[in-house]
Amino acid sequence: MRELIRRLSFWDRVSDGSGGVPRGCVPVLVVGDGDDDCERFVVRVEALRHPSLAALPEMAAQEFGYKQEGILRVPCAVNQFRQALTTATASKN
Repeated sequence: MRELIRRLSFWDRVSDGSGGVPRGCVPVLVVGDGDDDCERFVVRVEALRHPSLAALPEMAAQEFGYKQEGILRVPCAVNQFRQALTTATASKN
């Protein structure tokens, strides 16, 4: 699981084109029910292709638009996102 996802602390700075995100990864901000219920992740692009996560980019586009810059904001409960990542990474092994 560690190879497909890396959790960032709240203070980690993730921006587009910076050295903070490894090649082949996408910075993701999972936005739950409010600003207090959000968490940042760095997810391998291949994990986003898994069926358990494939709908998330489209949900993000519908909620926040197609012109998001930097971090991908995803409207999803944090625990639901973690479970989907677990499913995606378990099927890789």
